[in-house]
Amino acid sequence: MVEKRMMTFDGIVMYQRDHKERDLLVKILTREAGKRMFFIKNGKSKRNHLAAELQPLTVATYEGTLNQTGLSFIDDVKQSHISRELMHDVELNAYATYILGLIDSAFVDNQPIELWFDWVKLALQKMEQGFDGQGLANYFELQLLPAFGLQQQWGSCVVCGRRDLPMDFSEKFNGTLCQLHWDLDTQRMQANPRAILILSKMAHLNLEQLGSLTLTAETKQDMARVMDKIYDDQVGIHLRSKSFIQQLHSWQNRLSRESQD
Repeated sequence: MVEKRMMTFDGIVMYQRDHKERDLLVKILTREAGKRMFFIKNGKSKRNHLAAELQPLTVATYEGTLNQTGLSFIDDVKQSHISRELMHDVELNAYATYILGLIDSAFVDNQPIELWFDWVKLALQKMEQGFDGQGLANYFELQLLPAFGLQQQWGSCVVCGRRDLPMDFSEKFNGTLCQLHWDLDTQRMQANPRAILILSKMAHLNLEQLGSLTLTAETKQDMARVMDKIYDDQVGIHLRSKSFIQQLHSWQNRLSRESQD
């Protein structure tokens, strides 16, 4: 017999998926029990009283049954919040979706990951308050590298330990190289030193310590390029939300060039 636990729990909706003709499967990152898949009978119906509170990126307190195996169930919603900013800003929505996708890829289902729930919830709040979406996505990319089995050195030279010189990132040395040792890796990232400096600071900060970021387009571009290459070469995951972000930036750059012609 399947063990069941009726309880009240906090959750962040990760995504929905159609199930048969009228039902839905909804994946929720719960604070108490990690990532769980919930079966929502008649979830596609506009009359379903849970529909509004099961939209992606909704942060809510639910009441339901958490099964140790198989699907779980939701009976009621105590309170919920979905950010209008995230719903109306396509780019912010994409970054929030990407962060949840990273969490989904990094951890197995049914594993409690309270810290990551708290950080995702805080990240959504920061986005709602105007924090740079890419900066937050880069933060999660950095912090999740150990969960993907990667241990890298950021902020000090992997050769001499210096911190006071311009840095670049080397995949060959799995960390940052100071300017004195750039010649040791001709295939290093060739990134803007400010981009590497900001990434290095992010790698050592708690999310609560991460203040507002003022980033130039060049710095953001290099931060994204460095993290994309690490994830492509070493992590090996390719999320649709990240592909959408890259396409979005490509469209934005094209429109910017056309407006200047």
